[in-house]
Amino acid sequence: MIRSGRLEDLDKIMEMVSETIKIMKEEKNDQWTELYPTRQIFETDVQNGSLYVLEEEGQVLGSITIDRNTPNEYNNDSIIWRKVSEAYTLHRLVVDPIIRGKGIASRLINHAETIAQQNEVPYIKTDTYSLNTKAQALFEKNGYKKVGEMAFHGKERPFYCYDKILHSAE
Repeated sequence: MIRSGRLEDLDKIMEMVSETIKIMKEEKNDQWTELYPTRQIFETDVQNGSLYVLEEEGQVLGSITIDRNTPNEYNNDSIIWRKVSEAYTLHRLVVDPIIRGKGIASRLINHAETIAQQNEVPYIKTDTYSLNTKAQALFEKNGYKKVGEMAFHGKERPFYCYDKILHSAE
């Protein structure tokens, strides 16, 4: 079941983030660090109603944030967004490393797409670090198209930007 995130989910989410950071370090990927994402960011996501968790048998297995907050860095001539319109943006997708590869991330992305469609905004943007090949493959597998790259979070390497035009229910 996917539901809105709650403050009581944050201990588990931060545990997943911590384990993910360890894996990223092993893979020489510094997209996430102890400085980002923080518990406070996830608290804000909960307060804004933009955090969703996938829960099975009382256990939080993953989370995603979806909102209409587009980073300023997305306004960049090197990114060719396929639509000039309002969009939802995916942020902070995390899955418990113990159960990766079971489709949890794709289920969370699909849920985010459903939210966008229900709100009549059939367009989604996202980004991931150029060193995060797993996230790149996940987005591409789910129909996202790479549309450019940008500097972000003061990182040495670029972030890749992706978008997806959703089919409307009409």
